Amino acid sequence: MLLMEKASLYAMQGTLSAKKEQITQLKACKSELKSIKEEFTDSKSTIKKPEFSTNTWQGSLADSFKNIRNDMKAAYDDIEGKQFDHLLDKINERIASIEDEIQSLSQDISSLKKTIERLEKEEKEARH
Repeated sequence: MLLMEKASLYAMQGTLSAKKEQITQLKACKSELKSIKEEFTDSKSTIKKPEFSTNTWQGSLADSFKNIRNDMKAAYDDIEGKQFDHLLDKINERIASIEDEIQSLSQDISSLKKTIERLEKEEKEARH
């Protein structure tokens, strides 16, 4: 019985360690994603460069190109806003979920340690 409890404890501790590593990786990913989002936002203005005027470019090709730019801006806005935010929300949800798992595992480990201590004490008393 004691051996099984100790094996369970080691398995739980391994799982706990893996969960903590997942949190670390998700937080690093979140930080990198925020940095990429900032860089993405900063480069948004390049969509409108170079500026066109009647002196530089006009006509149907210029209008068509302006429409393409407007479509690019809409896609940029979607990625910058909805998609990045959605991804960051998903990462935050996963971090919260893993933190809940860690808390539960920590409580289970604490309880199992007490059980092991009790079993070791009973085993020691039975030998004497």
